Amino acid sequence: MQTFASWRVMLSGVRRDDAATTQGDEAVAAAAEAALIDRARRGDRDAFDGLVRLHLPRVWAVVWRMLRQREDTEDVVQEVFLAAFQGLPGYRGDARLSTWLHRIAVSRAINHLQRVEERASRARLQLDDILLDGLPVAAGPGESPLQSLQAGELQRRLAECLEKLPGPFRAILALRDVDETPYEAIAATLGIALGTVRSRLARARMALRQCVSGERA
Repeated sequence: MQTFASWRVMLSGVRRDDAATTQGDEAVAAAAEAALIDRARRGDRDAFDGLVRLHLPRVWAVVWRMLRQREDTEDVVQEVFLAAFQGLPGYRGDARLSTWLHRIAVSRAINHLQRVEERASRARLQLDDILLDGLPVAAGPGESPLQSLQAGELQRRLAECLEKLPGPFRAILALRDVDETPYEAIAATLGIALGTVRSRLARARMALRQCVSGERA
């Protein structure tokens, strides 16, 4: 099976508008995909690479929008397809392969974010210890950050605040507000109830708004 170095070459040759197909094209593509799945289940690595070629752009986009770091995205995307290759014999076809891969991608990205948050938390604790030993701490500005932010600065602030959000919040914002994924599909991908999707999305949007505006939760 190919590594991500080879998969990345596949990605560079794929354009977004290539995804537009007619119903007839979709039927042919579905039949071809089913044949690849059947062969890949039996250990045919060339067939699995064919599946990677079909789904890499979408998986990359999902992970990238959650992590926003190229190296991290490459690592996680490779994890996704390795996990898919190992788990394919147990794939029963209850959901479309794209949905199944999407679910793995979101799960792996969230796990990565949680690991990053854990490391950042340890680093903050170490910094707090240093500050408590007598180093001065700069006071924050008295005005709302939005009062002095220009458009470019606001984008930077948004990116910083997104990175500070818990993994589940970043995931649901990426799925709904960036990918415009339907609520039902989000529920299936994350394995949560539809009502939980709506409530978590509301909390995520509020947390992001409060961070950008400098409000306290």
